[in-house]
Order: sequence, then structure tokens, then C-alpha cells
Amino acid sequence: MLLSLLSACNTLDLTDDDPQTKAEASKYVDELMQDFRDGKLSTVFCPNVQWSHIPALLEYGKSTEIIGDGTHAIPANPISSFMMQECSEGLFALWMVEAARIHTLKPLAFGISGWPSQNPIIQRLNEGQKPPTWFVNDTAVQKEVLDAYVAWWEKAKGKKSAASQDPLEGTGYMWH
Repeated sequence: MLLSLLSACNTLDLTDDDPQTKAEASKYVDELMQDFRDGKLSTVFCPNVQWSHIPALLEYGKSTEIIGDGTHAIPANPISSFMMQECSEGLFALWMVEAARIHTLKPLAFGISGWPSQNPIIQRLNEGQKPPTWFVNDTAVQKEVLDAYVAWWEKAKGKKSAASQDPLEGTGYMWH
């Protein structure tokens, strides 16, 4: 038992620096984002994004292209009562970075239980207003969120132990 606990702790500090792993991760993310653009992602099950996918997802996090033509719902946690019809590609990618962070902390969180929050929507934290302010396709807020995630990733240097740190802490934002 102690040996497996020590082993688990050690794997949290591993990085995915292998070039083949990076290429496979990048290919997976490219396919994931293409499926997102094409409306082919499940609206029930969270994609199986992992730690190795974060660098490629952060690159997509720069995109402000709006995805959605009203014919497909944007993937979201099925517990949400809000059906999104469009979302920026970058905000969805950043939401998937958050999912990868959660999946690293809780490796058995996948499918219906693997969603990082209800929707790929940023919300102002502790503002005390009813209803809260949601930022769906606000490019300025998306840039702030991207900057927070990039700073977190650079500080983490890819070490999985950083998964326990909330990249949005101190920004005034949270995922809805």
C-alpha cells in the first residue's frame, strides 16, 4: 500500500516530454477540436483529455473563432439546464485544459463525471449579484483566462503536481 502511494506521488511530478507523446497528444487535440467545430462531440460525455494534451489545448485557447450554427448543442455537463448554441473555439479549448487538470487529479473522473464544470462559460467570482455575470464569448475575458492558464503552465513546467493549483485563483473568475 505504501509503495503504491509513493509511486502515485512520484508520477504526479512526471512530465510528458517524449517527442512521440507530444506528437500523439497534438494529433489527438487537433482531432478533438475538429470534432468540436463539426458538432461531432458528445453532449453527454466529457472528452478524455489528459495532461499531455495541455500544451496543444493552450495553443487553441488563442482562437476567438465562434463555433456553432444553431444545429448542434455545444458539449456541456448534462446536469446543466443551459444549452449553449455557440462558443468560441478558444474558450472551449481552455475548458478542456481545466478538464485535463481535473482528470489528472482524479484519474477515474471521465465520461459523465469528467466535466470540469457545467458549461464552457466564465463567471465572475463572489460578486454577490443575482444573477451572476457570465462571460460566454467575451474576447477580453478569454484573453485574461488564457493568460492565467499559460502563466500556470509555465510555472508548473509541465509537472503534474501542479494539477492541484487552480489557474484561475486570484483572477476573479471561475468556470460556470
